[in-house]
Amino acid sequence: MVKKYSTTTVVVSSITFLSGVLVAVLWMTMAGAGGAPMGGHGGVSSGGGHGGGHGGGPRGPRPATVRVAEARIETLRQRVAVIGRLREVRRATVAAEVEGKVLAVAVREGDAVVGGETVLARIDGVWAELDLARTQAEVAAAQATLDQSELDLGYLEQLLEAQSAKPKEVDDMRAQVSSDRAQLSAAVAERDRVNKEVERLVVLAPFDGFVTRKITEVGQWVAPGDEIVEMISQGEVDAVCDVPEHLIDLIKIGDIAEVVIEPLGLPVRGVVAAINPSGGNSARTFPVKVKLDDRGGRLKAGMSVTVWLPVGLEAERLTIPRDAVSYGVDGQSVWVGVAGESDVADESEPTKPTAVKVAVRVLFGEGDRVAVEPLLDGAGTSLIEGAAVVVEGAESLKAGQPLNYIDEVPAEE
Repeated sequence: MVKKYSTTTVVVSSITFLSGVLVAVLWMTMAGAGGAPMGGHGGVSSGGGHGGGHGGGPRGPRPATVRVAEARIETLRQRVAVIGRLREVRRATVAAEVEGKVLAVAVREGDAVVGGETVLARIDGVWAELDLARTQAEVAAAQATLDQSELDLGYLEQLLEAQSAKPKEVDDMRAQVSSDRAQLSAAVAERDRVNKEVERLVVLAPFDGFVTRKITEVGQWVAPGDEIVEMISQGEVDAVCDVPEHLIDLIKIGDIAEVVIEPLGLPVRGVVAAINPSGGNSARTFPVKVKLDDRGGRLKAGMSVTVWLPVGLEAERLTIPRDAVSYGVDGQSVWVGVAGESDVADESEPTKPTAVKVAVRVLFGEGDRVAVEPLLDGAGTSLIEGAAVVVEGAESLKAGQPLNYIDEVPAEE
């Protein structure tokens, strides 16, 4: 039994030793296949480089294809900035024109209305309709009286020709006919007046606009002149600003003014429509109105604006296309393509330009371009004369992203 046990122990020990050698060989084989240095040679990396050198680094962002244009220095008519506010062109308090109980108020504050179509309120018409029926009966009675008088006049005129009636009787009947005609005219006028009252039981919006205040409620008794709603116009707004007295003579009606809507960061163009000749005694300013389109209701009465008014002088300004300016919650910005430096040995393939975001302040517009002022926060020095500004494709750009230009920047003459 002792000799058999020893043989088994030797066999087991041999198997354990061979298993250890096999595991070591397998590990070394797997390490060599994975690209580890074997005898001083490197394997090929997934990125295409050689082991121990280049292949393991992260790849940069893919190039973005954009369209660019050139930033230019232009001599523009000097403009001065004046702070103002947007004001509605028309504001009206719509009142009842007839007496009665309010049956319905069909609008709420903020509702858009169409002039001559949108119903603002309805007034109970029971009394007006009874008056209309009465006046219609009066017109019929007056017409019948006139018809009879005209028949009597004709009969008397025949008798007068036969010398069977006195001339005075004919004259009296003619006077009666004239009186009956006047009575009919009065009855018709009264009927028409009451008919207009019935039409005005439905209160319509006087012009296109928005309801700003609802004044009356259902069940309230109103008399002619009592207020129903208050509303303002839409379609056009006025940018109203107070111009200092030393500049007012430089501004003319019809001048083109650039207006920056401050809450929206939006530059728009308008026309000087009115210059009030009555200035403020204390501030020594004169109100000026610039007519603007409200951009489908985006421009709202009360918004703060900066009005850039032309004052006749000229100055050099940095200009870029309007499409180059991006408007966001963090302000106005422009993407600029900045040429990079090649870090590879083959300089025949230079690096692509990269995207740099520059914060700007839009001063005013001039045609399809705007005058801007870069905010020099480090990147602002990239926006200079001749710089390539992105006008198309900037929506998803990231700082430092390589750029492919659709149109190259025009060469300077």
